[in-house]
Amino acid sequence: MSFSGKFVLESREKYKDFLDAIGVKQVEIDNEDFVTDMYQGAYFRIAKFMGSDVWTNTFMFGREVEMEDMDGTTFKTTVRLEGNKLKIQFPKYVYTAEIAGDKLVETNTIGGITNKMVSKRQAI
Repeated sequence: MSFSGKFVLESREKYKDFLDAIGVKQVEIDNEDFVTDMYQGAYFRIAKFMGSDVWTNTFMFGREVEMEDMDGTTFKTTVRLEGNKLKIQFPKYVYTAEIAGDKLVETNTIGGITNKMVSKRQAI
């Protein structure tokens, strides 16, 4: 199934713990203000809208790319598609995303902390 679509956050687990672990300032955002917009074609784009903040990265699978972390730090990585999961190795954590029905399931893992976010696809 294609990742393309807009997804509104329904639930999140250990989000504050994850932000603390990576050293990012916590901003309280309601779930409906946390939207992920993905595009999958010749290239892949992930845009996260978190209240008034926007975080965007564009890449091609299997090719080294310069990306930006949530705190604005740039780094180089190679994004992989492993089975049906998108996987990005950030400097401090590992991000994975997969589509399960009409849901986007994202996990961020750093040390013993795993943050899980589940978002529902918006109707077009």
